Amino acid sequence: MRTADIIVIGGGVIGCSTAYNLAKHGAK
Repeated sequence: MRTADIIVIGGGVIGCSTAYNLAKHGAK
């Protein structure tokens, strides 16, 4: 089962940008 440290709600520009930056810094 996959686990997540952070859940980004919303798929708009802000959500995608946030998810990208968190992933770049090592968040799962």
